[in-house]
Amino acid sequence: MKPGSYPPFDGAVNTGWRVGIIHASYYKEEIEALVAGAERALLAHGLLRSHVKRYPVYGSFEIPLVGAALAREKQVDALIGIGIIVEGETHHARLLAEQATRGMMDVQLQYGVPFAFEVLYVDDIAHVRTRLDKGEEAALAVLQSLASLERIRA
Repeated sequence: MKPGSYPPFDGAVNTGWRVGIIHASYYKEEIEALVAGAERALLAHGLLRSHVKRYPVYGSFEIPLVGAALAREKQVDALIGIGIIVEGETHHARLLAEQATRGMMDVQLQYGVPFAFEVLYVDDIAHVRTRLDKGEEAALAVLQSLASLERIRA
């Protein structure tokens, strides 16, 4: 699938849904573009500005920790994790990416809170620059999950 060719969300939005965007601080310009895309998509689909909040963390490894705290305290209805991990000369980056992935999935399953995964694990930062629409895609994914869960729980 080409960037931007993901399926649109056309379901019903509950304007009361609260979404937390947890983002790493590495690669500031690219992260900002990803986060801004997620925010634009959420607001364009009717979420209230006051219900879309950013939660900066140091790196991608910390995203699941903050996500778990927000879910446990019932501060959000859905989460979006945004980070960038660039492979270096060692396998440290791969380990970080795998554990961030596992941690986000654990939070999602433990608390029943959708947690969109947009931790981009790449060989070169240039690869991220071709994927700056992934923030919007993450927003659409959580909206779809929230709508599905609302139907199931009704």
